Amino acid sequence: NIEDFVIENNIIKGVDQDFGECSGIGEHLLSTLSSKPDHVAQIEAETGKQTTFAEMKDRSVRCGIWLKKQGIGANDIVVICSKNNLDLYAPMFGTFYAGGTFSGWSPFIASPKPVQRLMKLFKPKIVFAGEDVVDILHKAAKLENVKTKFVVFGRHSNFKTFHDIIKIPSEEDVHDFRAEKVNLKDNAVIILTSGSTGFSKGVQHNYENLFKIIVGLTPYPMAGVALWYSTCDWVTGVTFALQSVLLIGTRIMHTQFDVEETCKVIEKYKVNLMLASSVIMASMLKLNVFKRYNLQSLKFVCTGGSKTNALALKGFHDALPNALIVQMYGMTEIGRSIASQTENSKSIGSAGFVISCNQLKIVDIENGESLGPNKPGEICIRSPTMMTGYFNNPEETKKVLDNDGWLSTGDKGFYDENGEVHVIERLKEMMKYQNHQISPSEVEQVLLSHPAVMEVSVIPIPHYLDGDWPIAFVKKVPEFQVTEDELVQLSISVFGELKKLHGGVKFVEQLPKMPNGKINRSLLKEMAKAMSINS
Repeated sequence: NIEDFVIENNIIKGVDQDFGECSGIGEHLLSTLSSKPDHVAQIEAETGKQTTFAEMKDRSVRCGIWLKKQGIGANDIVVICSKNNLDLYAPMFGTFYAGGTFSGWSPFIASPKPVQRLMKLFKPKIVFAGEDVVDILHKAAKLENVKTKFVVFGRHSNFKTFHDIIKIPSEEDVHDFRAEKVNLKDNAVIILTSGSTGFSKGVQHNYENLFKIIVGLTPYPMAGVALWYSTCDWVTGVTFALQSVLLIGTRIMHTQFDVEETCKVIEKYKVNLMLASSVIMASMLKLNVFKRYNLQSLKFVCTGGSKTNALALKGFHDALPNALIVQMYGMTEIGRSIASQTENSKSIGSAGFVISCNQLKIVDIENGESLGPNKPGEICIRSPTMMTGYFNNPEETKKVLDNDGWLSTGDKGFYDENGEVHVIERLKEMMKYQNHQISPSEVEQVLLSHPAVMEVSVIPIPHYLDGDWPIAFVKKVPEFQVTEDELVQLSISVFGELKKLHGGVKFVEQLPKMPNGKINRSLLKEMAKAMSINS
């Protein structure tokens, strides 16, 4: 029960958890896949095509055999760069069988430049790529003089395909296959950060960490008929894929979120577990899907990655009275949630209670002193699943991780008298208008309360006298009307003249997104800066 935390010396300490004896994740995967060969592990929503545990075991073992024959072993990096498809699990599981290191890269790339730096840093031995991105990846490798083998999901005239390589092992090889015994201190995964504050960094988790992450992922595991859209470059894309199999769940593989199509998928396959971003939740509510589709099969909806509007959370609570709707707060650096709401959370907008084995403190940004309840500062965390560091980047590791194991998250927040954690804003995103601090997310929450606002991002326009002028980039709900003045007046009614939208409102057809689905604030800041220069 995560609510059995204690607070000592202004440090919230989550309940103890026995992770059991740690071991390689590959052995557990093979054991589970062998236990129920007829179980349907995944269903492709668009086609209805199914994959059983028996098929999953056969293909992942064949892939593992091929990887071992390529020399993949301890700390050798295998990359997947592909949109979600029914074969993705095989290279991931196969890498764990071989005792190698798995990493996912975003498949949403249009030129070699974004991945050249990754090629130089990672020097992967094998890259499994979608047919739409393999040429770009190959060019990036050549530009950085990195020797790597490419395998394609789909078809390509110049590279081996996934289906080519899994035909190579013999039936005897498959029958006799065993997962490698791993050194628990070897790297199991390197997961990229979102890059919202600069270049993406590679977060290293060893095999011991990965075992603990999967065993203690959340208080509400993804077991059942589950739907999520994370690709395998997200921490949830990796951990949910593993946990869904190990807990004998069924994943519904739906390639891309679309409000109407997603609701049809939930209704058709009776999805009961869903990971939904703040954008997904807001879009579903604004378009009144709960009145047009039967989504009552949903019993658990979790959201995270960015702060979710309290009205959206309440809207889901009201629409799904028999479901548990929770907001979670996590970081790639610990591989799982830091805190999670429960059915007993009193604040709908909080991130909930510190989960098992984690510790959290709020420190004064000026002097580093640990603060008590309701006093905002920087959130710092300590966890038994803490990363071993940023891959080949000791300087950045030292900036965030101290000698006592405390990680500075870069998030501003506080905990209340009930022990619930509240995340206010990324410290780097705070604005200052005439020395008055403005939280963009607080303004965004207010603007999202307007029925015509589908998505919004509040960004600073540099001003030579006042510092920052907040401007709102707004995507409207189809067929709804709202004016700039209405939204400016809405901001004044809540925050007063000092913190109003001094930069006004710019309506856009689409807000730019990063590969992980978050709004690309860096691009919007460049747009805002250009507007400032032009004016």
